[in-house]
Amino acid sequence: MSPTAPPKAASQTDLRAARQLLALFPVMGQVWATAVREGGGGSLGRFKTLGILSTRGPIRAGELASLCGTTPSAMTDVIEGLVADGHVRRIDDPSDRRAVVVELTDKGHAERERVGELMTAAMVRVFDGVGAEQKTRLRAAIADLNEILVSPTASKETRIVR
Repeated sequence: MSPTAPPKAASQTDLRAARQLLALFPVMGQVWATAVREGGGGSLGRFKTLGILSTRGPIRAGELASLCGTTPSAMTDVIEGLVADGHVRRIDDPSDRRAVVVELTDKGHAERERVGELMTAAMVRVFDGVGAEQKTRLRAAIADLNEILVSPTASKETRIVR
């Protein structure tokens, strides 16, 4: 085993930026939750479940619970509601008869798109009062965050699949 270097201490500037970014999550969640609720889309947890299924495809209920950051019993409740609404279906796992795979239906795909549009519209309303120069800076910052946070994860997942 090769020795690894100790982690580099974060600068105060980096710590402040990290805290500021993390502080945005509850605010964004509230904007989205309000949009989802007002649009009759259920809960943010339901939308997250639909989004994961849309991106990852059919997966075991236990893995879905893990990805959503919830317990298997809470995920069972979410899945049951989504099944009742026709947004997902349960399939027996061919490799393990005790496990259940959850799959998004066409109606579920449509609901994910509909609720996603509600959330996008809510964010557009937030940006209504922002000036052109600030919007330009925001777009650049969002592109940078996407490159830093999303792109490396996507490339790691691609390497794992191959």
